[in-house]
Order: sequence, then structure tokens, then C-alpha cells
Amino acid sequence: MMHLFLRQWRFAINDLAYFMCKKPLRDTVDHDVSRYLHWTPKMKNESKLTRFNYCLYHYVEFRNVFYFRIRRHRFLIGLCNLFSKAADGVEIGGDIGEGLYVSHRHAVIFPEKAGKNLRIGPGVVIGKNRGKSPRIGDNVFIAANSVVVGDIHIGDNVIIGAGSIVTKDLPSDGVYAGNPVKLIRRMEDEPEWYAEIQ
Repeated sequence: MMHLFLRQWRFAINDLAYFMCKKPLRDTVDHDVSRYLHWTPKMKNESKLTRFNYCLYHYVEFRNVFYFRIRRHRFLIGLCNLFSKAADGVEIGGDIGEGLYVSHRHAVIFPEKAGKNLRIGPGVVIGKNRGKSPRIGDNVFIAANSVVVGDIHIGDNVIIGAGSIVTKDLPSDGVYAGNPVKLIRRMEDEPEWYAEIQ
């Protein structure tokens, strides 16, 4: 933890931006942090600020998520970016609920609306087709190099396998993969997978 404290000065502006957020937005950021630290049990009992700074230091993509959350404070984002630069290859837009997890420095994420606990693998593209963007439910994992576009709805508790092309609605509680995408398994058949997406 000492290396984090020695470098914490880099995140002073980020910390200021964090504390300037109103409580609902700060709660959303805290939930994003919890998603990033889900697989890092040593951070479980640390303070919210320490956890926040750990994510800023160790996960460049988290900076993009944080800057997306505070996007209305453009001046602060500019200052933050001077000391803790965001990943160049991650673009985020739309209305996205708490618990956003972007796992790599290359992704384009522009749903019309997405629920909580959206997990994005490397190289994922979520965007428009004919002027319309996808609507995505809660607890959705979109794996590496998948493309999700158009006026479609993705249900809750869905895993989309790597390299999938999604241009049609996907009902809740399913694992889908392929080009074109198709149902390959029901989530209820693999109950442990729920832990991966919640």
C-alpha cells in the first residue's frame, strides 16, 4: 500500500472531484470501484478513498469510467487528465447504471441506456445502427470483440460470448454467442455464472 500513498499526490484533483460529487453520484462511483475490486479481496476493508485511489492507479480504464461519471464537470476532467491520463482507446456515452466495469483499454460503449453491473471486455463496440442504440438490462457481460448495435434490447442476466455480433433482441437469463448470435445456454443451467455478472 505504501506505493499507493507515495503516488497519491497524482490523484489529488481526482479526490477533489470525487468529494465534489453529490452523494448519489458518489455512491455510483463507489459501486463502480466495488466492481473493479471484486477480484481484489485485500482491498475489501480499506476506506472508500483508498479504494478509489487504488483503482485510479491500477486500472487506467477506471479513469475513463470516473471521467464519464463526472462528465458535466469538464474543467475538473481536464485537470484530472493532466496527472492521471485516461486510456485513449475507451469511449463511453449514453445512460449507464452503477457498476460499470471496462476491462481493457480498447472499447466503444454508447448504449441508449444500460442498467447496473455492465461488464465490458476488450474490443467491444456498442453503438448505433440507423440512428438507434441498444438498450441493455442489469447484470450483462459482453465479452471480447463483440459488436452490439441497433435498436435492440438485451435483457437482464445475460452473457454475450467473445466475437459475437448482436443485431437482435436477447431475452433475459441466457448465454449467447456467435455470428449471428444465438442462445447457447440458459443461465439457470450454470448458476455459478450469476456471480460473474452481479
